[in-house]
Amino acid sequence: MRPVAAATLARGSSDHAATFLKYLCEMRVGVPVASLGPSLASVYGCRLRLANMVSFALSQSGRSPDLVAFQRMAGEQGARTIALVNTVASPLAEVSLDVADIGAGVEEAVAASKSFVCTLSAAAAIVDAWAGDSGLAAALADLPECLHRALACDWSGLLPVAAHASSVYVIARGPGLAVAQEAALKLKETCELHAESFSAAEVMHGPIQLAAGDLCALVFLSRDAARPGLVSAVERLAATGTRVFVADPLGEVGGSAGVTALPCVAAPDPLLDPLCQITSFYRFVDHLARGRGLDPDRPRLLKKVTETI
Repeated sequence: MRPVAAATLARGSSDHAATFLKYLCEMRVGVPVASLGPSLASVYGCRLRLANMVSFALSQSGRSPDLVAFQRMAGEQGARTIALVNTVASPLAEVSLDVADIGAGVEEAVAASKSFVCTLSAAAAIVDAWAGDSGLAAALADLPECLHRALACDWSGLLPVAAHASSVYVIARGPGLAVAQEAALKLKETCELHAESFSAAEVMHGPIQLAAGDLCALVFLSRDAARPGLVSAVERLAATGTRVFVADPLGEVGGSAGVTALPCVAAPDPLLDPLCQITSFYRFVDHLARGRGLDPDRPRLLKKVTETI
């Protein structure tokens, strides 16, 4: 079977990981990927025409009924079903033809962190195999050492600004958009701080109008064709008076008026830079939450497993 297209099914952090998978599939394999709503099957009872497609379902627990319902329907409708899960013995794995164990181990915190990074790694490995060796396998083998260094990066310079911000824009583009989405969610979940993620292109189509006062922006720069547009977004945001912080694997951007560089580790392959960036962010957001008197491991209104229909 040569799939003509693929679909992703996920919610929360797993849906952000699906964004990463989408970009890698489209960039390295040339197969278009759509994010489909699980409720199409669980709530609306739709039967989609999915022959010659792959259905990727991503979930830490593999226990959300809506994902299970859609994946079962996808298989019945002719899709090749693949589950990326951290719990192999799960309902989602049972209804999927192929199962990828992301191998994150037990994650004690309510908000996902290491399982998110492991899902991105698994997505990269799957795409590498699908593309017939895109070069990511060797880079993934060297990635753990980079992640270790990324965890040691000190982003304390961002702490006082973020702590007093009314809102945070998290900006990236391409594969990096996945970690921008994840970072914005973590600011909400663990710090009770309003944050929104935007593509560097999309932020110019309206959201920049709110760039004033005590808004701050965190920009994940890339080492690919999207870099010039990201740098331009940094410059335009800084010109509005917004305090802009950049995580730049090349270490080139920062130091100008209103723009502060954060320590950043370059991954073995530019496509894997987002994994290093989000690892450094996780350390920062833990410190930010605790500084606000919150327990980042146990947000007040969240549960470890969210079973939606």
